[in-house]
Amino acid sequence: MSMGCSMRPWIFSASHPEMLATSQIAFLPVDLGRWDHCPGGDALVVPVWADVRPLRGAAGLLDWRLNGRLSQLLREGRLLGAAGEKLLFFTTRVPWRRVLTIGLGPTTSFSEDAFRASLGAVLDASRGLGIQSLGLAPPGRDMDRITPERALRVLISVAEQREEQYPGTALSALTIIDVPPAIKAMVETVRAIERSLAR
Repeated sequence: MSMGCSMRPWIFSASHPEMLATSQIAFLPVDLGRWDHCPGGDALVVPVWADVRPLRGAAGLLDWRLNGRLSQLLREGRLLGAAGEKLLFFTTRVPWRRVLTIGLGPTTSFSEDAFRASLGAVLDASRGLGIQSLGLAPPGRDMDRITPERALRVLISVAEQREEQYPGTALSALTIIDVPPAIKAMVETVRAIERSLAR
C-alpha cells in the first residue's frame, strides 16, 4: 500500500455494470499526514452521528485539525447529526476547499437504506454546488455499520443511478477515506469487479 492518496487510481466507465461513471477513484487513510500530501479538491464530506460524542473517524480527525470547530458547532446546537442534516463551510486547514457534514441520525437506526440515502444526499449536494472533486468518508464506516466491500458496491450503484438521472454531472474525481484494512478490502473489491468485466 503506497503513501498518500494515490494508492491506485481506478477509472470507471458507465458502459459497464457496477461502474462509477467517468470518475477516478483514489483511496486515502484516515491520517492527517497523508491528507496534507493529498491534492485535495472541491469538498471533503464527513458523516456525523446524532449519538456519538466525541466525534470519531474522519470527522474526529477533521475536528482536531479545525481546532474543535465541529465540536463547537455541536455544543452550540448548529450541528446535530440528525439524519439528512447538511452543513457546508469553507476552510483552508485541509486540502479540500469546503467541508460538508452529513447527518446520519442515531447509530441504532442506520441501515443500508440509510447509507444509500446519505450517499444520494451527498451526490445531490455536490451536483447543486458544482463540486467536481470530492473527498468522502463513507457514512457508517467509522462505526462498522456497513462493510467496506458493500459500501463500495453501493456507492458505485448510487453514483450510476445519479448519472442516469442527470447525465454529464458525475464527479471527475473521488477520494474515499477510510482505515487501511478497509481500503485494502475496497481495492480487492475493485479488482474482483475488473476481473468479472474482463471475462
